Amino acid sequence: MPALPMDCEPELLAMARGFVDHEAAHIRHTDFTALRTVKLDPVTFNLFNCLEDWRVEKKLSSIFPGCRHNLNWLIRRFFVEQAQPRAGGDPPALAVLDYVLLTVRAWDVEEVNMSRLAAAEVLRQQFPGLKETLDAILIKVRIHCPDTASTIAYASQLAQSIRQWEPQQQQKETRRNGADLCDSTSQSEQEISPDCASQTQQPAPLSKAKAQLTALLHTEAQDLPQNLGELLSTALTLCQAESAFESVTVAVEGFRPSGVLPEPQKLQALQASIALRTRLQGFLQVRTQKQCSIGRRGVLHPGSLHRLQTGNPRIFRREAEQAGLNTAVHILLDVSGSMSGVPIVLARQACFAVAKALEHICGVNPAVTAFPAMASTSSVFPIMRHGQKVPDNFDINASGGTPLAAALWWVMQTMLFLKEQRKIILIITDGIPDNTHAAIHAVTVAQKLGYEVYGLGIRDEHIAHLLPQTSRVINDLSDLAPVMFDMLQTALLKGGAA
Repeated sequence: MPALPMDCEPELLAMARGFVDHEAAHIRHTDFTALRTVKLDPVTFNLFNCLEDWRVEKKLSSIFPGCRHNLNWLIRRFFVEQAQPRAGGDPPALAVLDYVLLTVRAWDVEEVNMSRLAAAEVLRQQFPGLKETLDAILIKVRIHCPDTASTIAYASQLAQSIRQWEPQQQQKETRRNGADLCDSTSQSEQEISPDCASQTQQPAPLSKAKAQLTALLHTEAQDLPQNLGELLSTALTLCQAESAFESVTVAVEGFRPSGVLPEPQKLQALQASIALRTRLQGFLQVRTQKQCSIGRRGVLHPGSLHRLQTGNPRIFRREAEQAGLNTAVHILLDVSGSMSGVPIVLARQACFAVAKALEHICGVNPAVTAFPAMASTSSVFPIMRHGQKVPDNFDINASGGTPLAAALWWVMQTMLFLKEQRKIILIITDGIPDNTHAAIHAVTVAQKLGYEVYGLGIRDEHIAHLLPQTSRVINDLSDLAPVMFDMLQTALLKGGAA
């Protein structure tokens, strides 16, 4: 799939969904090994694609009924709304492949029948008898086509029918007319037997029709009608993002050597973690505890029954419900080459301390990912996934670039299916991303999608250019607790007790 603009029309999103469903159907249900073994010619492969597209889409829709809606929308768009009759200069033989494609698509969307009937009329006029032969095979396809091998067999039968087509009925009529003409001639006229013989041969239009089918069988793949997947791929390519920073590169998971933090660094990080956790938990306790009130509704409060003597009806207890935090926090740790030396030591201690502090706060689901990994430039190394306990292997050396944009897209993709209502991304970095425009674009999109993005600069102010309102800078581990408390109390409680 090409890189698509994030701010796109619903129609483009529908095409993207349909493309994913269509290709997923092939991945799940097409036997590519069997297909590679037979080595089909272009026409037979085109026929195979028509049948196989229908077969795999039908199987996928039986498992995921919602896919049928997406696929039917695509069929209407490309074969009904955007259907155009062939130009006069197009070879009539292409109508044979059009007829097969439109017949198969009409099985799911009846509106396609109008275009199918137009193709059928061309077949009736140009290639009499061929439509009936194709229909006989297509009926078998619709009744029983269980796998890719069956589709290949049916496609080969269709191609063979096209290859063997002969206008037999018209040939018989032509020969009969030619014989009558010869019988009615005089003996002297019969001496010109070559002329009579030429009249019994196939007329020019029929010879031309046969030649057209023969030429069709030798047509290159790019000159044949496009199936649904090809039409959709072309349409999406035309809509792809025009500028470089609008295109999206998602990081891939890789590996990076890591070890247990040295004991002195770990103890310092734990002390900072305890300080941060103590301040956060104390603040959270006040904001999230349930408040009781006495009123006219609720559960009877025995201690307030004496109020009845004075006619006071406020004898019921009601607890004010306070919403929990219900927040997922993903920490992105920059381990690029610019972090070498003191910065990486401070960054991994800070990361470990924040993860430890968040781990013990009820309603917070933390995770930690380092970037880049060793696999490629745009890669990440998950140190700790959501739902896991905080490990000790935060001793990671610094090397490589700073693919922040790709890492952000990976995190957004990872957090998308989490059950927590609020999602926070905390970036710990010291410098400038490899692609500042792409990073700004990723942050902007994340915020539009409801993610909250915060930054912690390590002895560097550049994070403020990326996140001017939601970033802070630390120069020493002792700065971590007050700086993070200042930032996280706003982040975690913004609506947490609303």
